[in-house]
Amino acid sequence: MKTFFLYLLLGANALLALMNMTGFSAAPGGEPDRLSSQLHPEKLKIIGHGDDAPAPEQAAADPAPVASESAPVVASSETAPAAESAPVEAPATKPLALACVSWGGLTKAQADAIALRAKGLKFTAKEQTVNGTSSWWVHLPPQTDRAGAEKKAEELRTLGVNDYFIVKDPGANQNAISLGLYKSEESANRALEALKTKGVRSARIEARDTSSIKLEVTGPADQLASFSSDTSSRVPSAPRANCPLGR
Repeated sequence: MKTFFLYLLLGANALLALMNMTGFSAAPGGEPDRLSSQLHPEKLKIIGHGDDAPAPEQAAADPAPVASESAPVVASSETAPAAESAPVEAPATKPLALACVSWGGLTKAQADAIALRAKGLKFTAKEQTVNGTSSWWVHLPPQTDRAGAEKKAEELRTLGVNDYFIVKDPGANQNAISLGLYKSEESANRALEALKTKGVRSARIEARDTSSIKLEVTGPADQLASFSSDTSSRVPSAPRANCPLGR
């Protein structure tokens, strides 16, 4: 009897071992249940170098493809404005050096001619009327008539004064006796004192005022130099001088 139970127990153990080896164990928590809880088919992804195209489900799960190298990179120009080439500024033009030259003692006709030539060269011409004393006249006042002037001249000769002439031109000074025209007041005063020592008492000095034109021309220094030389050769009697800029 003991032998029967022994063989029965060995047979049961053998059957149980066979069932475990073939995967038909029904015990909870067995190997089939453990494998099924670990494997998730929907999360499996085939990795390989084959030429087969991925399944639709796998393509949908993959991330978006990276942009190819040939695609234009837009973000680089927006995020790095410093890479853009800055506009090249043109070199500053050095201003021309200006100069100013003036001519004095001009007549109206002379000043107009010089100004016309200056404006033709894009120079700036500025005209100014200058009033002043040009000379000092030593003379005897006008006589009432020609006979009176002749009589006064005879008296001068008697006093030893022979350098004179009677003014014949019509006007305020007609029949006056001129005793000299001087460029400075000092010279005129010396002449008057010399006449007094000879006994001439009625002689007097009169300043003669005149008006003339002063013309200032401003332009580039290098061009104005040749213009000034040419102008002075045309009006040699007009004194030339440098004048300040910006007046």
